[in-house]
Amino acid sequence: MGNVLQLAVLLFSYAHALQHTYRVVFRDVHAAFRSEDVHSAAHDLGGRVEHVSTTSARLQLPDDAAAATLAERSVLVRYVLEEWGAGATLREAASRACVPPNSPLANGASWRIRVQQAGRRTGLVNAHDPSLFEALGGLLDTLPGPVRLKNAEEDVAVLLRGETVVVGRVVARGCAAELLSQSWSCVGLQCFRHRSIARRYRVADRAYRGSTTMDATLAFVTASFARVRPGDLVVDPFCGTGGNLLAACHMSRRPGIGADADARTLLRGTANCENGSLKLDARLRKAQNMANVGGRREKKRGEPSLPSDASIRRNFLDRGLDPPRLVVSDVAALDGRLDDEEYYFDGGYVTVDAVDAIVCDPPYGVRERIDVGVEGAPPWRPALFALAAKRLRAGRRLAFWVPSSQAAAPELAGEIGRELPPSLSVVAAATQALGGTRARTLLAVEKSLNS
Repeated sequence: MGNVLQLAVLLFSYAHALQHTYRVVFRDVHAAFRSEDVHSAAHDLGGRVEHVSTTSARLQLPDDAAAATLAERSVLVRYVLEEWGAGATLREAASRACVPPNSPLANGASWRIRVQQAGRRTGLVNAHDPSLFEALGGLLDTLPGPVRLKNAEEDVAVLLRGETVVVGRVVARGCAAELLSQSWSCVGLQCFRHRSIARRYRVADRAYRGSTTMDATLAFVTASFARVRPGDLVVDPFCGTGGNLLAACHMSRRPGIGADADARTLLRGTANCENGSLKLDARLRKAQNMANVGGRREKKRGEPSLPSDASIRRNFLDRGLDPPRLVVSDVAALDGRLDDEEYYFDGGYVTVDAVDAIVCDPPYGVRERIDVGVEGAPPWRPALFALAAKRLRAGRRLAFWVPSSQAAAPELAGEIGRELPPSLSVVAAATQALGGTRARTLLAVEKSLNS
């Protein structure tokens, strides 16, 4: 037994010795969610987070490929550096910097110096300050490759942000610019917008959206909290127009399952609708009380105008994703309906033994309590927890949003923990402050490995 333990310790030490030090630089958005986001990504890639600050995180990863995967997975990452050295000042960081022998820059790759200063939102820019080159002179002299200000093979980055100065090599850039932003090119006085719909997830660019559709960045953060991986089966019990499910399925690259009690929202534009009117067939009448739903769907107050062919299906197809399976059901009945082909619409039936992740943004009614200590949990919460306890695979997660007051938010995780079945536990929580005294908290609940 002692020999086995020693061997395990040696293998663990060897594995960590092979890892490399990287620095993740965050975008200037949603600071509250950065720590758990990078911890989730590093965990799935076999890495280890050493420190998280307000602007960056220092972590160990197996190689550059893992660093590139992390940058692609997280929408809160601006870029990832191979860290060469860090210090309180530029000269201290430069004196500590050392180019790894296996780095492309140690083998003759062309390079240029890029710098980012505190308070600037432009990212890395070309360096022009002579004092910068003077401080880095000893390090730069060790680089055998040529200097190229344009089209260089590698970028040597200097971060002059926060309390720590970091010197390193740019390994990967985050996916957020490609997924979430618009790009413009200007010719003379005219600007032409480049629409790459297949790669963009901005809510404004979707054919089908509602007045309460989740912000695209936070939808990806929700999927990260749930630790969605490629090949995972994801379920959203309150999918609405499919915002959270869209982000989760981008990360899983597999059709998910979306459920909602409102058939009008869920099935708009599908084969179960004709010119905006729902077919009142037997399946729909069994799934939902449709007595007052007949006729053309009425536009809700504050809802944006939508094209006639808008649907959840189109949102997915426009982005190169397979559409989800849709189930008309509230969360209380969803467990039984996941196994019943009769309740599946648009996308076909899928056998569900267990699910890998659950993501959702439950509805916030006007009577939704926002203060910790008020008796009586919303009816959806026990039903959601029962669904997660039964359907989640061991070790996998449920990520969901809960409204609260800003004062009550710190106690929310503890309150939710007391409501959970024995097999579930709260493992992460982060709060977004809203207008006035209101807030909402994203919680990650994990199913134990022994259940």
